[in-house]
Amino acid sequence: MRRKTFDVLFETRDGMRLLVQERCIWRSLWYFALSVGLFSGVVTNQLFLDQALSVRFAVIAAAVSIAGVVLSMYGFLLHGILETLGAMAGDAVGLICLLGYTTLPFLVMTPVALLGTKLGLPGMLVVVGACITAKLWMLYLLIRALQVVYLIDFKRSLATVAFSLLLLYIAFVLPLQIVFELLMLKIS
Repeated sequence: MRRKTFDVLFETRDGMRLLVQERCIWRSLWYFALSVGLFSGVVTNQLFLDQALSVRFAVIAAAVSIAGVVLSMYGFLLHGILETLGAMAGDAVGLICLLGYTTLPFLVMTPVALLGTKLGLPGMLVVVGACITAKLWMLYLLIRALQVVYLIDFKRSLATVAFSLLLLYIAFVLPLQIVFELLMLKIS
């Protein structure tokens, strides 16, 4: 199991190719819960330190559940985009099986986040840096997963991920920005 994790993180072409050949949705779900749960657990545990343990656990469980639903919906969005663009060789279940492995950078960055939370207020920059690093690494692994599942080149995978992020921005962030700007105009 450790060797597969290493292959996915550092030898992405071979590691992803081996994983997509076997159905591993439960193992992928385990890695997702472990990676996102530990990373968000470390950060929320320090942020909500004065709260009861049950409150901290509820926040962690909610964060992992929401992230799991969002990541699987994002996988189906990517599958739909690629089907629309003509990449018919893809396998949605294979992509969903790999999505849990794409969150492994959060597991790698958990000790860095723990160190950042122990450093106090200046350490929040370390936590933010670890989060940004993990997200960029995750996007790279997502691009590699698209390459393996859909048998397309790196540029097309990168364009698909960039386009999907733009769609998510337009659908979720842009309306909130417009409402916020309208509220600020009304207040002033």
